[in-house]
Amino acid sequence: MSLSATHVLLEMPKGRPAFEAAWLAKAAEAEALWSAAQEDREFHDRVDVLHADGIPDLAAFARETLDELKQQDCVAAFELYADEYGMFSREFGFMVRLGFFIHDGVCYRMALPRLLTTELVHQAAVGLCAVGEDWGDDVFVLTPERQLHMHRRSDAEAWQSRRRAMGRFSVVNA
Repeated sequence: MSLSATHVLLEMPKGRPAFEAAWLAKAAEAEALWSAAQEDREFHDRVDVLHADGIPDLAAFARETLDELKQQDCVAAFELYADEYGMFSREFGFMVRLGFFIHDGVCYRMALPRLLTTELVHQAAVGLCAVGEDWGDDVFVLTPERQLHMHRRSDAEAWQSRRRAMGRFSVVNA
């Protein structure tokens, strides 16, 4: 896949451990709903392209993303296809559809979904599976990037540097 824009920009709130804990708890809830939904054979078969190369693990994705954001001073540019199978792109696309990330015009900010239900998980999975390309010979490839706001690597790295620099300064009222 040759894309000129392959990065997504993520940002999390600084110094909000209660938010982080609640966000991870919601991700675990989403994972439990996703796991239960897959037990329905008809649904499982309907979204088979979503888990053809591995089953998305929303809770693990959330923990790894949170850890990476903390290591990167709460802002990071992520390559959608840095992994071999595009699992990051699927899991991130899934989490966006569930409301864990909200695009603010420039970057995706972590958000806490108000409500998670089996129906919402079904809709998110089916919606994600609908975004793809038919490569012929019964090969359908998911392309979640078609519905994501992406940036070129150089732009993503510049944004990340600016955001980090902004975080280093504090306003002092005289």
